[in-house]
Amino acid sequence: MLPSPQYLPISHCNIPCLPLEKSNSPPARSPRSCEPRFAPCLVRLHPARIARKRTAANRITSRGTLRINSATSPVFASPRLRTWRITKDGLKEVQPNTMGAFLDKPKTEKTNDNGEGNGLRYAVGSMQGWRIDMEDAHQVSLSISDEPPFDKWSFFAVFDGHAGSYVAKNSAENLLKTILEEPYFKQGVENVKRNNNTLTEEAKSLLESGIRDGFLSLDAKLRSEHDEEGKERSGTTAICALITPENIFFANLGDSRAIGCRKDGKQFATQDHKPYLDKERERIVKAGGSVMIERVNGSLAVSRALGDFCYKSVPGLEATEQLVSPEPDIYVLDRSKDEDEFVVLACDGIYDVLENADLCSVVRSRLSVSDNLPEIVNQVLDAALAKGSRDNMTLILVAFEGAPKPDLKLIEEEKKWFEEVETHIQAILTEHDARSEAGDQMPIDADKLTRMLHSRDIKDTPLHGIYLARPLIDRILKTRESNQQD
Repeated sequence: MLPSPQYLPISHCNIPCLPLEKSNSPPARSPRSCEPRFAPCLVRLHPARIARKRTAANRITSRGTLRINSATSPVFASPRLRTWRITKDGLKEVQPNTMGAFLDKPKTEKTNDNGEGNGLRYAVGSMQGWRIDMEDAHQVSLSISDEPPFDKWSFFAVFDGHAGSYVAKNSAENLLKTILEEPYFKQGVENVKRNNNTLTEEAKSLLESGIRDGFLSLDAKLRSEHDEEGKERSGTTAICALITPENIFFANLGDSRAIGCRKDGKQFATQDHKPYLDKERERIVKAGGSVMIERVNGSLAVSRALGDFCYKSVPGLEATEQLVSPEPDIYVLDRSKDEDEFVVLACDGIYDVLENADLCSVVRSRLSVSDNLPEIVNQVLDAALAKGSRDNMTLILVAFEGAPKPDLKLIEEEKKWFEEVETHIQAILTEHDARSEAGDQMPIDADKLTRMLHSRDIKDTPLHGIYLARPLIDRILKTRESNQQD
């Protein structure tokens, strides 16, 4: 059980994020894992054998894969670029759902959901982005059931899958059900009922234990399916929030993250489970593993997850003692009706490019000009994409009664700012067309246009304003392309 968490000043609460290298093209590998590149659960070769196999292959990258362009190879006739990994059994094709596979351009269509009740409003936004598959999943229960105390309890969760989506989707469907069936959780609920729906310290402790056991039980069930079928290799992180009238229970597993923001400028954030942290490294090494390039056995970038059973196979060790543990950290916060503004649950595709404080500031500024939560969530996703995120992205925003309200003055100021941005965009496109006619200009895309806008002095730009203008940029370019085709 973790110490009782506290809201801290933003400057003291940021969890550092390693910035991704910004690029206009898809990255060569996954920011989460090197698993396609000699994953220890798939490949255990002596360096000399690897060297001999590399010599035999005529086009092998520094990460140990052979890429064959099917368009120029009659042997591998296929409409896509196929990637191969060296294994002890020879070359093995890397399937599209393997970590590290990317599209030529991002899929920016959003999937949204929203609702309100129990004194809060919420919105969910998901976007596939650069990934070849969508591996995120989420769960929302505005009221867990119609019976007290569950009618006043809400549950939100984001699952960031890797190496496939099965475990993430299964967890989204079954985690809450599993938690509700845990003996300790049931005892906690009975304690709440006996105390007129009030959470005593004993009830909180029982609920914490029940949530923890729910994670372990779900992982064990997934493991039994894995052992029977011998197929499933995927895994998922999880970030969950159980919100009651008095408290918020956060459960964190992996490197998805929750932040809570308050009016007094303080915030709370869960701690990521990374292999290089002392506590995580100690467990990994004790289980016979290692931490290389800040990854479990040089491959997996998270040290706790559901699934990932190739990292949970050391005989004689409990599930929580394996290289990758399914045990979550549980945080319990007291709610404050006067101070609480909102909570954000998001996968690492958001936090790769936005610090905790920045994300709080962006959401707060958006709430000051709009009460459309799905629109706000989508703006954050677009901003993260424009800032260089190459991952799937899912974000849940839960706004409390104390959240900022739209300000007419700020709304008018932002409207004028967007009008000025559009003027700059049209000017850039006019200049570009003139140079193109002279034959000295490459085609312009949204990324290039965004960078050019950054170089201009646009007055009163809001926080991350140019990135938030990405939908406007996309819309103008789409209209332009349509007009050119006509």
